[in-house]
Amino acid sequence: GAVPPSALAISPGQTGAVRPLAAGPAWGPAELEREAVPGELIVGFAPGMSPLSAAPLSVGGVRLEELRSLAVAGARLYRYPAVGLGGLEALIADLVARPDVRYAHPNYLLQPLRVPDDEFYSFQWHYPAISLPAAWDITTGSSSIVVAVGDTGILFDPLDASRSHPDLAGRVIQGYDFISDPRIAADGDGRDPDPYDVGGDGPGGSSSWHGTHVAGTIGAATDNGGGVAGVDWQARIQNVRMLGRGGGTLVDIIEGTLWAAGFSVPGVPNNPTPAHVINLSLGGPGLCSPFEQEAFDRIASASPNRAVVVVAAGNENMPAAQFTPASCRNVITVGATEFRGHRAPYSNYGSRIDVMAPGGDVTVDRNGDGFVDGVLSLSFDESSNDFSFEFQQGTSMAAPHVAGVVALMKSLDPALDLATALTLLTSTARPLDAAACARPSGSECGAGLIDAQAALAALRDGAVPTPGGGSLLMTPNPLDFGSGVSEVPFTLSNTGSEAVDWSIAYYLESEANPAPMPENSVFVPTGQPLSGTLAGGASVALRLGIDREVLGTVPAGAYQFTLIFLVAGVEQPLTVRFSTASATVAPGGPMLVAAFVEDEDGELQLSGLTFGPTAFNEYAFEALPGANLVVAWSDENGNDEIDAGDFAGIYPGIVVVAAGERVTGVDFAIERIVSVDATGPFAAYALDLERVRPQLERLRPNQRERP
Repeated sequence: GAVPPSALAISPGQTGAVRPLAAGPAWGPAELEREAVPGELIVGFAPGMSPLSAAPLSVGGVRLEELRSLAVAGARLYRYPAVGLGGLEALIADLVARPDVRYAHPNYLLQPLRVPDDEFYSFQWHYPAISLPAAWDITTGSSSIVVAVGDTGILFDPLDASRSHPDLAGRVIQGYDFISDPRIAADGDGRDPDPYDVGGDGPGGSSSWHGTHVAGTIGAATDNGGGVAGVDWQARIQNVRMLGRGGGTLVDIIEGTLWAAGFSVPGVPNNPTPAHVINLSLGGPGLCSPFEQEAFDRIASASPNRAVVVVAAGNENMPAAQFTPASCRNVITVGATEFRGHRAPYSNYGSRIDVMAPGGDVTVDRNGDGFVDGVLSLSFDESSNDFSFEFQQGTSMAAPHVAGVVALMKSLDPALDLATALTLLTSTARPLDAAACARPSGSECGAGLIDAQAALAALRDGAVPTPGGGSLLMTPNPLDFGSGVSEVPFTLSNTGSEAVDWSIAYYLESEANPAPMPENSVFVPTGQPLSGTLAGGASVALRLGIDREVLGTVPAGAYQFTLIFLVAGVEQPLTVRFSTASATVAPGGPMLVAAFVEDEDGELQLSGLTFGPTAFNEYAFEALPGANLVVAWSDENGNDEIDAGDFAGIYPGIVVVAAGERVTGVDFAIERIVSVDATGPFAAYALDLERVRPQLERLRPNQRERP
């Protein structure tokens, strides 16, 4: 919605701006403001582009120096000179306009997702919460399974026991340090075979020991008479260091993840023990980039051990679809719960959440044991210079619970793929209702809190549950379009022995969607059946489509709907989700920006305005002194009424104007109105819009500079 500046600035000579929100591609100006490696750009070239033609790259008079080829096919890392934010936006626009370039964006920095907490050792309440004791009766894991921990590194040195946490003894195998910048690595060099966590990654040079805590939840040495337990008692932990001082770069994180999965990375020896499960308790704001998405797609489809990637949803109490890699397809996105099984107050939520797992809450002691209700795992006490155990909270702590359970599942079936693992987890999870999720709908907490015992039992018994209770298995479920795909394949399988009739009946939109989906948003591709009969044990490959052009008018955000099948006359659901950027349509005008003040009776009166027959970005106009409400409107259809199709926005704060000052220097966003009753991103200010709408509609035809 409307985005206030970090500091309010009103003074003569400054220029305010009204701008369309996120107009253009999904990674537009807002994405460019994300933290990134200065001067580095990731460019993805079209298939078949030769290395020779890609190397000397000059765009718009700016020469790009190629640093190296990357592990994602067709992707290269470039260095560009200082051009400023506007210059970078133009540079990227010129790049993506080339027919041989598929995408271009900065080498973003991502951060470990950790919320500060207190240190103490106590019972691990978070394991019974997901039925792990009963799950361990089925299996405690297998040493043939490898779980990669992509993080800050781990406190384990295979050659020096004095530098190794004792509760990781016998669990860690050779990994790799993928941090290429020595300043971020803080260990004196760049990429090398030593992924030890040297600390110093926190504020002021403090140390989080984040990777060690995550690794301990997945696989601390268990049933050894001391320390804490891990989810999986047998799996081997592979340390892939990708986060250091200030976080980690997108290139390092993705190449480290690909290496862990078993793919070749330029300049790095191949991984001799490719992972079966990869945990990424990290993230940052923004949509999933093409560079990330292509890597996760490749891992899901072609990794030697069918690696399953598990990611943290984020700790901002916001929609997970606004963060990456949580918003990517082909990963399992995990939100966090606290002791009661409710969504933790910091946990991200929304349609991109797959499942929930314990992440803790160190602000309370709900179980009354005298200690905070954080997740207990491994750490290091710098005051005593000794290995220790610590409570932490965050979706970073929730994700390794899921990664550990997937490792247990892999011990029963090493060939288990992402789609089946996700089906097992979501089908057996315990749903959260709206109250427990602390959202209008419990579906914003995904399928709910995982149940390790139920998921393992279903896999052991060869009875993968089918959501909806029918005999038709839909793979994958949920079906994820991400932010750019228009058609996605899926498979219907008859898990019974008798033939069954099926048909696609209709779809139901989620009440949590940012706005209603337009008609004709969902389609079945031409030539594909809407119904059929499946013999016992048979399968059929289908596709589903969403019309991105039709959806181009809806507000940006994460959407979800349920596709309803009729199976032998019984309804059976397939969850479908996608995200969309704002409409690429820009305002054309006529446009006005106006300010209003309240009189003694609380009635709004016009304070000042500026008007233009076409859309404009910069404005400055005189206004009455005092507290002003500033509003912008572009009457796209020229009917003198604020209605669907127009652009509008309201500055979310009060603008205090001194005598003789002009209203300027106040930046805020405008976006297209979906309807008068559901005004998209500025719905929170709908009452203010209604208060000023009559005055604005009277002002527009007058085309006055001052009242």
